[in-house]
Formats: sequence, C-alpha cells, structure tokens
Amino acid sequence: MERACDCVSSAGMFILGVLLVPWSVLTGVWSFNLHTDNPAVYRGPDGSYFGYSVDFYQATPDSNTMSVLVGAPKANTSQPGIVEAGSVYYCPWPGLPDSCRQIPFDNANLIVGAFGAGEVSVYRARAVVSVEAEMILTPRILNPDDRQCHLPDTMVTCLKVDVCAAVSGVGIPGAVDLKADLQLDWLKGTRGGVKRVLFLDTQQPQRTVVLTLGRTHPRACLSYTVYLREEGEFRDKLTPISLALNYSLAPPPPGQDLPPVLNHYSSTFLQEQAYILLDCGEDNMCIPDLQLSVTMDRSELVIGNDNLVMLTINAVNRGEGAYETELHTLIPPEADYIGVERRVESLSKLNCEYRMVNDSRLVVCDLGNPMVAGTELSVGLRFSVQRLEDAGPKISFELQIHSSNKDNSDSNPVSLNLSIAARAQLDLRGVSHPSQVVLPFPRWEPKEKPIKEDDVGPQVTHIYELHNSGPSSIREAELQVGWPSRFRDENLLYAMEIQTEGPISCRTNTSINPLGLQNSSLQDTPELLGFLRNSSAPPHRHKRSVSAAQSYSSKTLNCSNIICLRIMCVVGRLDRGKSAVVKIRSRLWAHTFLQRRNDPYVLNSTVSFAVTAMPYRVRPPTLPQHTTSMGTLVLWGTPDVAFAVPLWVIILAILLGLLVLAILTLAMWKCGFFDRARPPADDDISDREQLTSDQSVDA
Repeated sequence: MERACDCVSSAGMFILGVLLVPWSVLTGVWSFNLHTDNPAVYRGPDGSYFGYSVDFYQATPDSNTMSVLVGAPKANTSQPGIVEAGSVYYCPWPGLPDSCRQIPFDNANLIVGAFGAGEVSVYRARAVVSVEAEMILTPRILNPDDRQCHLPDTMVTCLKVDVCAAVSGVGIPGAVDLKADLQLDWLKGTRGGVKRVLFLDTQQPQRTVVLTLGRTHPRACLSYTVYLREEGEFRDKLTPISLALNYSLAPPPPGQDLPPVLNHYSSTFLQEQAYILLDCGEDNMCIPDLQLSVTMDRSELVIGNDNLVMLTINAVNRGEGAYETELHTLIPPEADYIGVERRVESLSKLNCEYRMVNDSRLVVCDLGNPMVAGTELSVGLRFSVQRLEDAGPKISFELQIHSSNKDNSDSNPVSLNLSIAARAQLDLRGVSHPSQVVLPFPRWEPKEKPIKEDDVGPQVTHIYELHNSGPSSIREAELQVGWPSRFRDENLLYAMEIQTEGPISCRTNTSINPLGLQNSSLQDTPELLGFLRNSSAPPHRHKRSVSAAQSYSSKTLNCSNIICLRIMCVVGRLDRGKSAVVKIRSRLWAHTFLQRRNDPYVLNSTVSFAVTAMPYRVRPPTLPQHTTSMGTLVLWGTPDVAFAVPLWVIILAILLGLLVLAILTLAMWKCGFFDRARPPADDDISDREQLTSDQSVDA
C-alpha cells in the first residue's frame, strides 16, 4: 500500500486527550469528552466497539474545518462474506450523534492518525474480488451401457460438465481475468490410480482456462464433455469420480497500478462427484457377503524335506456384488510362492501374482470386478517351504478377501498353522576286513621281539560309518568305540592306526602302537595273502552283529571281559546323505591265540553314537542314539596242502608222468593201434567200373 502524510494541527491535539467510556443503551454506544457543559456526542453500531480510538482530523493546516475519526474494531463492512472486519467512522465537528459515516476500505484511502507524531497516514486500498463458482454435472450417474459419444474408433459413455463463475466487489476493475484449473478424477492422481474419465476432445484429464469477467459482465460459463474409459482400462468402479475446480486471479499485466486481490475469506476450490451405475439395487449401494475357507494338504513340515505345500481355497460371495475383489495371502518368510495349481480340473485358474508391500510378502489373486452375487471360486496355491533353520515351532499363512466396497468389504480372516519338526535318521554301519582269520599260518611263526608289524600277525581292519539318511541335519554327535585290545597282559588286536573321513576327529584314552612297531604296507605279507583271500569274505560294507558267529561254539571277547582301548570321536555337522568314517587298522596278535589252539574266538568291538545338538531352533523330543557291535572270528584249520609239497616232488611227478605216457604210446604202436587201411585211388575205381561194364555186354 502507498502511504501519504498530511499535517495535523497540534492545536487540535491539545484540546483532548479523549477518554471514552462505553455505555450500553438500547439505541447504541455513546461516547463523551471531559467538557461536561457542552459535550460532542456521537453514536455508532451496537457491539462494534465504537469509540475504541478517537482522533481529530484537519485536511490542511489552513482549513478551518475540523472532524473526528472514530475507530470501531468489530464493525461490519460491505465486504461480502466477512463478519466484524472492523471499520473507521468519519464524524463532522461539531455534529449530530448520528452524523458519523463509515469510511469504505474497498475503494478508498484509509486515513490513520498517529497520536503524538503530529501526522496522519493515508493507505490506498486494493480492490477485493469475491468469486462465486459452480460446477454442474449432467448426468451424475454414468451408465457404462449408454454410449452416446463418439471417439475415433468406438462409442463411449459421456458426461457434460458446465463450469460457471461470477465476480463481485467494490471498486473492481472493468476486466478481471480468472484462471480456472479443471481436474478430472483428481483423487486418482493423488493415489497413483488410473484416471477413469478424460476430456472427449483432448483425451487428457486436466484443462486450464482463463475467464475474463468484470463490472459489465460479472458472470460467464464454459461447457465441456468428458467420457468414461473402457471397463478393461480401470478397476475401480465403486468410488465416486471427483472433479475438482481450482481458480485464482491471473497475473496482472505489466504496469497495472494496484491490481485487485482475491478475497481470501472465500474458497478457491470446488468439487463435484459423479458415479458409475452399479448392479446393486435401487440405492446403488453394494453390500457383499464374502466368505473364505482354506485347507492344507499337510499339517507338519520336517526340516530337510522338499516341503511342498498346497493351499486349497474356497471363496464365496453370498451378498451383492463385490468390486475389485482380491484374495490376499500373507506368506511367512520361510515360504516361496510357486504358482497356481492347474492340474486339477475342479480348481479355477485364477491370475495370481507375488507382491512386496512394505516388509510383507503377499500373493494376490483377482477374484473378479465385480465378484457378482452367488459366485463361488476354488483355487489351489502351491508353495515351497525351505528356510526353516531359524523357524519357530510353527509358521502361519494369513488369508483374507478384500474388496473396495464401502460396507462389509472384507471376508472373515483365516489363519493356517504348520508345525515344524526336526528329524534325522542316522545309520551306524560297520565291517571287519577280513571277517575271519584262520590259524595257524603255514611256515610262519610269531617273533618273540617283533620289530615290524608283520612280525605280529595278520592285519585286521574295522571300518565304522555314521551315515545321515535325513531328512534333517545334525550339528554335533559323539561316537565311541570300545576296541578289544588286551586280555590281562596279552595283546589281542594291536591297534596301529586310526584314520578318519568327513567331519570327525578322534582321540584315545591310551597311546596307539605303544611298542613302536614299524609300519608296513597296508597289504598282508605274501605268505598270508593267499590264505586270507581263500578264507575271507570279499570286502564290502554291510551291517554285522555278533549273531553271525553264533553257529560256532566260540568264545566272545568284548569290553565286558577284556581290556578295551577307548576311542572317543566328535562328529561335526552332517547333512542329509553325508557320512563320517572311522577306520581302525590293527594286527591280530597271533602269539596269544597260538597258545590256545583249537579254541575259536570272536573279537567284538562295540561302537555307539549319540546326537548332542541339531542346527535348528526346533528341537526334537528325543535325539538319535544307537549302540552296536562288530566281530572278527578267529578259527582253527589245516593249512592248504599245496603249501607243504616240496618243489622237487612236483618236478619228479611231472617227469614220471611223461615217462608213463611215452611207454604207453610205444606199446600201442607195436600193437598196430596206429595202422589204418588206405582208401583206393581214382584210377582203380575207373578200371573196376570198366570191367563191370564189359561183363554185362558179354552176357
């Protein structure tokens, strides 16, 4: 605003420091000065605080005319839509009580006196423009089957929009440019949806126009045609189609002095709504009745299995149409969505997709738009559940049907729980190689002071395998072996070496090979090899028990009646199909058994395991454990004769055989055994035939 200063007579300022005391009467508010004999009394509107401030006003220093300016902070003015905006009244001096008139703010200068400064400020006012706008929609309910408007390739349902505006105000200029912005289906723009209606001519959802109004033509209207897009292009048929009109004054041209302003007490936003005709009865309000039931093909998942799960879902709408109907399946972190079951003819082939909503993992299936009354759908969803290492005792699937209906939009929620179990089947396998040893050995005697391991006896190896058949893994297990080592002070199976394969480490309670015998190759000595191959079963892994030797009247030596070497092993993680192997290589101390000839023995080693931990949060009720034994049979027999015949006897027998053959051949030759009658020659046969022919002619 512009400010101008006028002089104020200081003579008028000393006359009064006016003290105003409001006195309410039926006719108004009264004010008076301190001159009680001849007061100047003025009256203003009731309740306007008339007389809140008072000052004298003199137009020029030479003017003899004096007037009084009276402030009324709560007085009403001519501005439309504004209540108790406040005003200043001009009162002539001297004057009658009702001679005060209101100074208009809209098109006049505002004169303000500054007490004690000796001046008055004049503020020039800008015109205030008040706008009244309206938007008319015809029709308000769009019938998708009523297609009366043309697009280049098709007929569409259309809607007529009339936008009207009128301006008013005191002192407004002759031409006021009003900028109007019309947005179609504007709520879809703020929510990221698809615009359902567009302008017919531009096929755009927004348009901006300028209306020129003023004192001579204060009202104007514009008409537009919009159309409803095809049903396949959007999903929301239920919520209203909101059309919004925003308006403001256009920027003033350059050089315009004091352009008008828009009345900020009035609204600059207008909204109207249209609706899509629904198959929901006369009230066009759809109230569905969605019902959901779900079953699973299993109730328990075992960690390590394939764990394929199928949910069979039945969705029913027993009410009115449900719009934008979707089945939401909240899946646990351990599950992965595979797809819709399409091999069962009784199940619907719905369109389902995987979505991430914030941190939630959803499978969303389209059940129809609308899902009409009486619809019943069945669908099978297949999942794979694998990441169960950190899962609790159960996991849950949460399912519910959602629609965009206002009333009763959701179905009953369904929660399905799957219990989680950890289960591992461990097999303890063992084999003895050889499975039996036959004593004594030909031309072999044990040495009293053995140096090499071959001096002790034949090699005997026991192999133990802990195999995890699954399905779950184990984190740790303990395996213990009781090895038949000594009977009193005599050695039985003298342990030479312990070898391991897989995630296993072993230790013993005493040292291995305490005598420090020199290791030889893992094969037996040549003298023993042939005998062992003839008497031992071929090496292969299989389960054995002591019962295999019960057919012999043998003496069983095990940890209950002899001294055993204790072998303690710790087994690490074993996944499904993995094994841990312990191989104990030893020598049968033959001297001990040769002192007890003809007594068969069974040397039994005992082996046991116990699982101590599994790598899961879920713990089984009992951890796997088992104990078994494996034996090596010591028998007595007669050595193979082939090892006792001297070489010269064999050579002599061969020579004697050749001599007998020669004598027999000579005798048979002398007897004519080799003489044969030779067949006649070809010439003799021809002569004989000729002679026979001549004799026939003479006859």
